[in-house]
Amino acid sequence: MHTCSKAIMGSLQQPLWIKESTFLPKGPGVGSFLRPLNVGSLKPYTLSKIEPSLVTVKASTSFVPVTIPECNGSIFADHELSNVDPEVSEIIYNEKQRQFRSLELIASENFTSRAVMEAVGSCLTNKYSEGLPGKRYYGGNEHIDELETLCQKRALAAFHLDENKWGVNVQPLSGSPANFEVYTAILSPHDRIMGLDLPHGGHLSHGFMTPKRRVSGTSIYFESMPYRLDESTGLVDYDMLEKTATLFRPKLIIAGASAYPRDFDYPRMRKIADSVGAFLMMDMAHISGLVAASVVGNPFEYCDIVTTTTHKSLRGPRGGMIFFKKDPVLGVELESAINNAVFPGLQGGPHNHTIGGLAVCLKHAQSPEFKTYQNQVVSNCRALAERLLELGYTLVSGGSDNHLVLVDLRPLGLDGARVEKILDLASITLNKNSVPGDKSALVPGGIRIGSPAMTTRGFTEKEFVHIADFIHEGVMLTREVKQAVIGSKLQDFMRYVASSDFNFTDKVSDLRKRVEALTTQFPIPGL
Repeated sequence: MHTCSKAIMGSLQQPLWIKESTFLPKGPGVGSFLRPLNVGSLKPYTLSKIEPSLVTVKASTSFVPVTIPECNGSIFADHELSNVDPEVSEIIYNEKQRQFRSLELIASENFTSRAVMEAVGSCLTNKYSEGLPGKRYYGGNEHIDELETLCQKRALAAFHLDENKWGVNVQPLSGSPANFEVYTAILSPHDRIMGLDLPHGGHLSHGFMTPKRRVSGTSIYFESMPYRLDESTGLVDYDMLEKTATLFRPKLIIAGASAYPRDFDYPRMRKIADSVGAFLMMDMAHISGLVAASVVGNPFEYCDIVTTTTHKSLRGPRGGMIFFKKDPVLGVELESAINNAVFPGLQGGPHNHTIGGLAVCLKHAQSPEFKTYQNQVVSNCRALAERLLELGYTLVSGGSDNHLVLVDLRPLGLDGARVEKILDLASITLNKNSVPGDKSALVPGGIRIGSPAMTTRGFTEKEFVHIADFIHEGVMLTREVKQAVIGSKLQDFMRYVASSDFNFTDKVSDLRKRVEALTTQFPIPGL
């Protein structure tokens, strides 16, 4: 007889968060947003090597032993990950250490909460539930129905929407699938769409294509015409958008971006859409947390459809949502069209564990603390932008109104790919990014820097000034390295950095040590 009875002492990962805080750390000098910082006196937290547990049972702040009954006759031994697969366990541990020690500045990343992680890692992952609440293709969904209905209600409440006027589908697997589900719902193959061009800050799923290749699936199945920024200002050229829309006659105009540091002019875009008889959709994936907290413009006042991911500024699990007007728009019943496009059109069973985590996230998004956090995200980003301008950098649009800045490195004779590599070696994680006028997506002229993740860890304006200084040091080091490389191609640079002839190891190591002396002062939620 196989016995799998044992005592589980809850999660073996000691929480770094203080009991009284929902997600902002409250350690020494972290009780409020503004506090002094002496980088030279930093004493790092230690993150001990604790193997992850498959089962977390936590009734309060103390660990409660739970006895799992004897599993007579089971052919499966249900051991912890560290015992079943030490190789994967080690990879997870190493990634945990990297996140803890690095400056995480990728604008589309964040640190979700312990509560969200518990929901995502729960038994909800076991259940199949094709369909919508009350209309499933499987039995045993009474609790799943309750959960998804709760998630829908919280989604509408988080974004201050009237449930009689707006509906929401919380089943999309992420942002790009959500967008394609909208296209499937309201467009026919080869209908025309307009979205912000990728090199000007747009997203792949908004129809990106090149003269030689239809890169995005959106551009394969629909006819795409981009609108762009005015390169002299770095702002969306609404006049040209209006002229192009009048000639192109799109059926859908898409607002939203993945690397645009300013807000959109929704009233102007609504007027343009109406003038050509087009739907207006907003992809607020990057700024959904800011929208929920009302610290940026509200797309729901002007758009017919709003899509979003849930894991960026919203701090939820990796999922997506589609909001839609309940009244018909241009003769289309959006609710039935979008729901049918999600299932059975493009997806099967929803990821219920993700919907559970999303429900948790959306409850928190309605709290005063969440609004305080989002205001700090914007304030931190502005502090970063101001310091970079003081250091002489060129920022697309000259600054930021949201959670990110886009730095044009071309005036320095550099590109984003080389800078990203050197900063990565110094535990500064950000991404290369196209800037207006770029010719290559592989060697773009800029870097994108975001503030949500490190704000979650408790950074304020003071720390973001330090971040700007660290980035500047890394950029200057990149210029030195580039001058030492024999050959002008990116692969020559990468080969040199990885070789034993790389003569800048000490400088990179010194920068990394100072970066990690700062980051390890601040805990990470859930870990």
